[in-house]
Amino acid sequence: MKLKGLGNRAYNIMFHTHTVSGIVISFALYVIFFAGAFTLFKDEFYQWQNPEARIPLVKTIDYDAVFREIKIKNPDFQLDKDVFVTIPSKENPLATIGGRVVKKGGKPEYTSYTYNPVSKKLRSNTPYSTTIGETLYRLHFLDQLPVLGRYLAGFVALFFLFATATGIMIHWRNILSKFYGFSIKGSWKQVWTNAHTVFGLIGLPFQLMYAITGAFYLLTILILLPAVLMLYDGDQQKVFAMIRPSEGLKFDEKSPVTDKNIPILNIVSKLETENPGYHLTILSLDNWGKEDGVLTTRIVDDTRFTGDGLISVQLKDGKKVVEVIPGSKKYVESVLDGIGRVHFARFGGLLLKAVYFILALFTCFVIISGVLLWKEARNKKTYTAQQKRFHHRVTMWYLAICFGLFPAVAILFNAELLVPFEIPKHSFWVNTTFFGSWLILIIIGLLPKSEIRMTKIFLILTCIFSTLVPITNGITTGDWLWIMLAKENYFVAGTDIFWLFTGIITFFLSFTVKNKSTVIPRKMVEEIV
Repeated sequence: MKLKGLGNRAYNIMFHTHTVSGIVISFALYVIFFAGAFTLFKDEFYQWQNPEARIPLVKTIDYDAVFREIKIKNPDFQLDKDVFVTIPSKENPLATIGGRVVKKGGKPEYTSYTYNPVSKKLRSNTPYSTTIGETLYRLHFLDQLPVLGRYLAGFVALFFLFATATGIMIHWRNILSKFYGFSIKGSWKQVWTNAHTVFGLIGLPFQLMYAITGAFYLLTILILLPAVLMLYDGDQQKVFAMIRPSEGLKFDEKSPVTDKNIPILNIVSKLETENPGYHLTILSLDNWGKEDGVLTTRIVDDTRFTGDGLISVQLKDGKKVVEVIPGSKKYVESVLDGIGRVHFARFGGLLLKAVYFILALFTCFVIISGVLLWKEARNKKTYTAQQKRFHHRVTMWYLAICFGLFPAVAILFNAELLVPFEIPKHSFWVNTTFFGSWLILIIIGLLPKSEIRMTKIFLILTCIFSTLVPITNGITTGDWLWIMLAKENYFVAGTDIFWLFTGIITFFLSFTVKNKSTVIPRKMVEEIV
């Protein structure tokens, strides 16, 4: 079955622009999607990466007493502005308190503390911070690249949208026949063409969603800048106040200090009682300990697509000054929160996250098949041997970067527990191990002379390091898989099970990959590199 498609000239233009835009962003896009797939479960594997969090959930915390303890430990900690608290949850039973530290004559620096409601211990996150979730979260928008990383990821998302749109145009003519006629028989070029089309079509809505929301998130400053300059006279605070009304509240730096404010725990308990069906996730405080102090809490309804809201309460009398309830928000208040919920799958529970995870891996496959298709399309007589060698080198580099990331992520999980938590700069050494191992894996991937041999090597390495993850957890913490299942700690057990199954699957997949390369002639392969 054929649908009416583009004319020959338009087809050729779209085909070449799709190819060029796709190959330019391919390895960066793969990293973004692969890291993003793990980021979806950032909250769920937090207890695995931080054994201290493997405690019962306790929500009755005297936050005011914790603030006073922080002030004693660090007198330069500012409690008058930009203080936030993450309320303990079943995924993370610890409370995190963050804010600014301002020393005399110095610039404000951000710091945070973790409070264990079971042991009543407060510690600084600086020498003892866990990093798996944060590292992968930042990697999925290339934030490790200074200054330009986020903007680069934003433009990659924009080009991905363009590549997706042009891909639909060039395949529209026979997209249905290719979808239903998919086969692994025939030439490699035909196999990669069909795989690229079929898996691209399956994940099309997902890919379009991520291209649009990713570009919007990362390039928001460029989108809002003209509006700020032209409509709000350069006052960005007015824009934030329109999106989040609590940002428009004014506070007096000279407001009198008082000890008669309502305890934060009382306000939190009252809000939870008044809003059944919602749960409170984050508290932010302004002018704590002063007469005009305000507590703002984010409330969430996981059953609604736009289920984010906020309530601001005066600390002196408990009066609500801002109330944005999910389901009754204005359009402008719903946009950013809605984009965030759809981008990170925050509205459908673990099942939706699992679907997102699979579709993200589908997208990674589409990217890899596109690279191989690009290479195979140039493996013909019209190209010189030198050009074919160049295409092969580019393909090998791209595949080494992409395939090397999988065992590197497994190494990241192992390093998190193997690097002692008590040493200074724990997260620095874990990240150094992760990125260093990724670089070494890329070099290892370039040693073979064919893509198939490289694939087999990475499958074996992924099998080894994945299988080590639950073993590392058991040895370093004593929380073996069967113990966590007995304690019904499914977050830790689920993480171990995932990596165990990953190791088993990659072990069997490594036997399905033949050592013999059928991609390019052997004589030409031996001349390469």
